[in-house]
Amino acid sequence: MRPGILFAVLLLSRAAPCAAAGSSAAQFLSLGFGARALGMGEAYTAVADDISCVYYNPAGLADGQEARQLAFSHAFHLEGTSVSQAAYMKRPYAAAITYFSAGDLEGRDASANLTGDFTARDVAAQYSRGFRVGPLYAGATGKVVSQRIKSSGATSFAADLGLLYRLKGTPYSFGAAVTNFGTRVKFEDESFPLPLKLKAGAAAAFAGPRLLLALDGEFPNDGPAALRAGAEYRGLEGIALRLGWRTTASGQRDALLGRGFGEDVSGVAGMYGFFAGAGFAYAGFTLDYALLPYGDLGTAHRFSVGMKF
Repeated sequence: MRPGILFAVLLLSRAAPCAAAGSSAAQFLSLGFGARALGMGEAYTAVADDISCVYYNPAGLADGQEARQLAFSHAFHLEGTSVSQAAYMKRPYAAAITYFSAGDLEGRDASANLTGDFTARDVAAQYSRGFRVGPLYAGATGKVVSQRIKSSGATSFAADLGLLYRLKGTPYSFGAAVTNFGTRVKFEDESFPLPLKLKAGAAAAFAGPRLLLALDGEFPNDGPAALRAGAEYRGLEGIALRLGWRTTASGQRDALLGRGFGEDVSGVAGMYGFFAGAGFAYAGFTLDYALLPYGDLGTAHRFSVGMKF
């Protein structure tokens, strides 16, 4: 199967007006935030200790009194698509914006005749607030989601809610969040839900070896439950190394790895379900990178830069 066709099936089949019943729109909301969390396989619900919490668990905004933080992220995704993000945090408040571009897409009519290229773009703008509730941290996010495919457009509204508990005197923390709970996305005469997710996780941050371990359970409304695991090692001065993993449905994995289509992807691209990343920090500045293998579609690359001031 051609990579372009496969990617269109995976991404647009649930976002375009012709989506199947029971599927979700605005799938760009499931592409993650920044590079640090992605390098850890997005097992981040109980970590939520930096600006990435605006996406994974807004309860992290209530934890800490650090200076203002600004972050920019860009992903060279698959088949000419891209994701750009920016966020600003001054605890307990934060704001963020995500822009997704599908690049140039090939248009065809009902008879499969070429009708010319078209574009698709999605934007989400959000504002978050953290709260202290007794021994718990809590957080809420409100967001506006705008999608445009060809001449069709849709706007929806959503919220994220999160809880975070750090066990005092220990390296352990626990978190839970619900994301993208909101109105349906309506394209012309059809409407579809947003990609709602329920998440729960645990993390352990060991100060001695500077090792962070995390585990998440994820329950989406448009697919099977998934388990995510991640690790970060900061034993090298100013340098962080990260690994991540997530479970995947066997049918999706076989399709992405070309099994059943006369080919079998190998090498880095064949490590679908695994994540890797690295980071560098110096004098309040951070630079992070994440590698995301997608089998027959290739490999996505995510870069992030951040600063505290």
